[in-house]
Amino acid sequence: MLRIVPSPDGEGTVYASPSPEAPSVISRRTLLATGAAVAAAPAFAQDDPFSRLQTGTGDPKRAVPGYATIAFRKPDETASFAKAGGYAIAGPTGRIMRLDSPMRIASISKLVAAIGFMSLQEQGRVGLDEDVSELLRFPLRHPLFPEVPITPRMLLSHTSGLRDGPSYPVGLGRKLADALTPGGKQWDNGAWFGPASERPDEWFAYANVNFAVIAELIERMTGERFDLFMARRVFKPLGLECGYNWSGVPQRLRNYAAAIYRKAPDEDGPWDAKGPWQPQLDAPVPAAPEILVTRSPEGETLRLAPDEYDGGNGFVFSPQGGLRASARDLEVIARLLAGGGQVDTIRILKPETAALMAQPVWRYDRSKPNGDAYGGLILSYGLGCQILTDGGGDSLFPGCAGWIGHAGDAYGLVSGLWVQPSTGRGMTYLVNGTAAPLAELRERSKFTVVEEQIAGVLATA
Repeated sequence: MLRIVPSPDGEGTVYASPSPEAPSVISRRTLLATGAAVAAAPAFAQDDPFSRLQTGTGDPKRAVPGYATIAFRKPDETASFAKAGGYAIAGPTGRIMRLDSPMRIASISKLVAAIGFMSLQEQGRVGLDEDVSELLRFPLRHPLFPEVPITPRMLLSHTSGLRDGPSYPVGLGRKLADALTPGGKQWDNGAWFGPASERPDEWFAYANVNFAVIAELIERMTGERFDLFMARRVFKPLGLECGYNWSGVPQRLRNYAAAIYRKAPDEDGPWDAKGPWQPQLDAPVPAAPEILVTRSPEGETLRLAPDEYDGGNGFVFSPQGGLRASARDLEVIARLLAGGGQVDTIRILKPETAALMAQPVWRYDRSKPNGDAYGGLILSYGLGCQILTDGGGDSLFPGCAGWIGHAGDAYGLVSGLWVQPSTGRGMTYLVNGTAAPLAELRERSKFTVVEEQIAGVLATA
């Protein structure tokens, strides 16, 4: 039985024990794991550029509790740079950040979910331009554009016309159809869809719900729970011990887990540079083998047998942001993209599939415009994959045009996974908290100054 009980963290989730059919996760690493030490001390010399990240030297807004970063020059070479610093858990009884400290990586989760989906697409299980309604078992149509089929290509590229509705997300105990079909319990008067001026397939609007639909499609195609499919198809073959909402993450890695922090109760709350780091998520972490799932709308205790779960709610395992993974895990995913879908001898995607993900489906056109560029941060997008243009708002570091991957921010965390396909270079970074609201940490681009500082070092490592 999947035992579900209310969460103590107040973040709209519940703890749950996993299905007995969950796959065992192998503990080996791939042969190209870096030789750098995993542990890192929380204090550094004053001339170390990363020391400023921990203290906010010169600007307290830039202080962070901890970070983990890795860069490589070729997908089959050892890392050129690997460093963790600061704290996974802040405070006098905390613990240091490690390269293998798992944490909630935010929207990089979408890129990883897209890899799982594309492994099914390349098998011919679904076409990128196929109407998804039959697979979903409910009609998915924009109410203002009922003649336009919604397809996987549109979902993966955020050109589907979907939005995150006022009652976002859809919790366990309800179906995704409750939000996306007229008359549903969370229909919200159609607010899960964009206005009449934004035709699906022509307008970009970043929305988490797209990947809840992708997760539900995976479950419908495979008859397998999303988290278990991702473990079987992607994580286990690569030797990774990460998982959506802690599913499959062993206790020995949970012991190194990083909480996520702000210096305010929430993004809009007042913050104090001299105040304490306030945990927002994963403090504490559920004990293995428990997982987290999105809470039912009423918040009641539920019991669900695994064979009764029919794939009716793609939000349950948080494909849009809930992957708990470490910098080590993300390094392997980055190497997968840099290696054309293969890591060492393990192939997850065909080279042409990996290349297809990196091709722009949408580019921002300032003359029209043709989408919401997320404040200027997203100017080009492929299939679950952001494509940097170095065009101002998305200029993470000088010369970043053509790098692909994904950014993430949630609950104070900022993260990034970026690869240059033409050279095979790659980088990943995880920062488990930001002192000031993100709007106050943007200067040169729409990325934070913390990310720009980290990526500038990694790009030249």
